[in-house]
Amino acid sequence: MDDIIDRGSDEFRELIGSIETAIAKIEQVSAHLKPPICNERYLTGEEICRIFHISKRTLQEYRDSRVIPYTSVGGRILYPESGIEKLLEKNHVCPYDF
Repeated sequence: MDDIIDRGSDEFRELIGSIETAIAKIEQVSAHLKPPICNERYLTGEEICRIFHISKRTLQEYRDSRVIPYTSVGGRILYPESGIEKLLEKNHVCPYDF
């Protein structure tokens, strides 16, 4: 009868702990995932500022001078991830000339 696992057993408590840990990790990852809109992922201004370590004012200057691509919908400004990737590739500087 030692093979029976019930609610009071250490194995059951360990299993419940593992399930709770997995759920917490899934919730944490899900909080950072955004569903695509028309097969495009968009970033908020706060995310852009955090990623590039720039101020909101600098981001505004980038928009005004059309350095960074963006879309404005209902007063909310979003930045297409693919446009940001293209901007990074375009401005990439190779450290060595081959």
